[in-house]
Amino acid sequence: MLKKISTLEAVFVVLMSACGIALKPIVGPMAKLIGSAFFIPAGAIAGAVYMMWPMLALLVVRRFGTASLVGFIEGIIVLITGFYGSHGVLSLLTYIVPCLFIDITYWLIRKNKKRIFLFFPPAIGNLVGSVSVGLLIMHIPTIPLLFSLIPAFIFGGIGGLFASGLYQLLIESFPQFSPDKYTS
Repeated sequence: MLKKISTLEAVFVVLMSACGIALKPIVGPMAKLIGSAFFIPAGAIAGAVYMMWPMLALLVVRRFGTASLVGFIEGIIVLITGFYGSHGVLSLLTYIVPCLFIDITYWLIRKNKKRIFLFFPPAIGNLVGSVSVGLLIMHIPTIPLLFSLIPAFIFGGIGGLFASGLYQLLIESFPQFSPDKYTS
């Protein structure tokens, strides 16, 4: 992340942060509605959308720390504005740590060109996010927390596949986002 990033990449990172924040008031209640019907924690379901934005930013910029930067920007905005999903200072942790795990997992699997592997970084990120919110904020007992991790992993991974699909549409429409520009 210490290399220079272009203005376009910086704008894209901020845009992905804004999308993540802007959709929270819409996605959160819908996830609660669906989750209560199926006895699945709402945060695990909402992770499909929440984890999609940092993953999409990472696919476009392709630098370690990009997803973490998206989480940091989201956390700062939520902290300053008291926006939907604010947990005070813990917001910084609950937004940055899952995105850091997206970065780490992506960096471990980045050599594999199969699209299905893009399932794993946001899946791990959503799993870590569910654990951090469950332990730090909601104080959920161990057994229910463990049961919430399976849907968190699955829905986070679905967000990764959504991000992959959006990325494909993006590079078809705007070739300047193509990964070919990074190989020289």
